[in-house]
Amino acid sequence: MAVGLLVGFALGCLVTAAVLWRLTLSAARQAARSAARAEAAALKAAGSDADPVTTVAATSAAAPVPAAATGVAVAKPAAAKKQPAAAAKPAPRVEAARPDPTPPRPRSTTDSAPAPVPPPAEDGLPRLRPASGLSDKRGPVPRRQAGERFHFSGRCGEREAEYEFPIEWPEGAITVAQIEASTKGYLSISPMTRTVDRVESHSSLIYLSSSGKRKGVRTVLTHDFTHLLVDSRGIGEWSVRLYGSDEIDELTGTVEGYGSTVLAVRQNLPVSCVTHVKSSSWSAEFICACGRIPESFGRCGCPIPPGVPSSPPLGAWESGEAMRTLLFPRTGVLKLRTSEPSDPWRLEVRPYAGKPKAR
Repeated sequence: MAVGLLVGFALGCLVTAAVLWRLTLSAARQAARSAARAEAAALKAAGSDADPVTTVAATSAAAPVPAAATGVAVAKPAAAKKQPAAAAKPAPRVEAARPDPTPPRPRSTTDSAPAPVPPPAEDGLPRLRPASGLSDKRGPVPRRQAGERFHFSGRCGEREAEYEFPIEWPEGAITVAQIEASTKGYLSISPMTRTVDRVESHSSLIYLSSSGKRKGVRTVLTHDFTHLLVDSRGIGEWSVRLYGSDEIDELTGTVEGYGSTVLAVRQNLPVSCVTHVKSSSWSAEFICACGRIPESFGRCGCPIPPGVPSSPPLGAWESGEAMRTLLFPRTGVLKLRTSEPSDPWRLEVRPYAGKPKAR
């Protein structure tokens, strides 16, 4: 009897719970339908027939539209029927700009920027102002670009090595070489004469032996040289760029500067050049346009202009501060060499007045 009562009570509880769950579910569904109908009614009242949106996919921001120029009307695109999409054209390939094979024009001075003009001395005597601050601000050693002629460059490794290559000459009998190098060991570049019947080594054009040192020099190469020899040991870089005499700056009027340089003499008439240099060891040397480097004008082989002595002062080799007057009989170049890149100089070209008469 008691067992039957307990079973009946349990069944009644289950039936009651099921009824309550169904009532709750039905109320929730009715509430959702009412909310949906209310939202649809609100959208319809606002004049939109779009379905309710619950999530929005992220889109990228549109590119800004450039403003139209003043006074220019911008026509709106007319509505057109949809056409089948055309095949997309491949985008044009963009190639990197190739370097200009023409080397930049060399500066008047090689080892430094031109010196400021010193103020006149109180006593009126010629003086040179020494350089102040850094005078050798060089960038990286240039490298030969594809298709570039008359430019040779390379890198050096840890091991001792020699590299010799033939010289390709620009037009003209005189060639000016701009040499740049840096090394953490030692590095030298020397001209060579190597033919079937003659082999000869010449003095180095540039030599470095200090760790991480950077150096540059400008000099003249003659066609007696056939090759250049690079001798190195230690990580380094080097560059040799060749110019014709018509590509360098002209020596005219009064020119001042620091360090070694080469300047063109383009006057085909005899001129005097007052050369004032201050350096522990320096030289100034005229080289005729024929390309030979004579010790005297008579050995050059070119005709002597009227009124010019048979052995004119074509060069000077001095130490310390000195002033010398040189004679340039015709076109050519002046090669000026100083010991340090900060050594000052002044060059003044004057018309040649002829040999002074004996008193």
